[in-house]
Amino acid sequence: MEEPLNLTIQVIQALAVLVVGVGMIMLARALRRIKRSLDKVDNALDSIGRDARPVLDRARAVGENLNFIVMSVRKEVEHASETISRANERLEAALDVAEDRVQELGALIEVVQGEVEDTLLTATSTLRGIRTGAKLLRRRGRNDDEEPEVEDPEE
Repeated sequence: MEEPLNLTIQVIQALAVLVVGVGMIMLARALRRIKRSLDKVDNALDSIGRDARPVLDRARAVGENLNFIVMSVRKEVEHASETISRANERLEAALDVAEDRVQELGALIEVVQGEVEDTLLTATSTLRGIRTGAKLLRRRGRNDDEEPEVEDPEE
């Protein structure tokens, strides 16, 4: 009984070797296909890399230009802000000076107005006195005998 068992073992061994051999062949084919696919992907990536290099270089240049523009605009905005601040300070100082002058002018006008009023009152009183005196002198010249009438200064 040993013989048929040996024969069965040898057949099974042969079949196992055959299955392993077929498996190895199929594995080798699959590995070759994978290698070809990887080579194609590698070539495509190289091609994309070559084609993308100028685009990336231009994008980098555009980014640098944008950075330069942003910095220039920032400097100009800071300069304009400083100029506006200085102008605002000068305007506030000028307004303070103008306000002081307006107050001084108001005080001067009050003083001048008071003097003008006093002068007008004095002139009016003097004119009334002169008128009254002139009337009295005229009446005296006409009537030396009569008592002169004194007019009411309110007339």
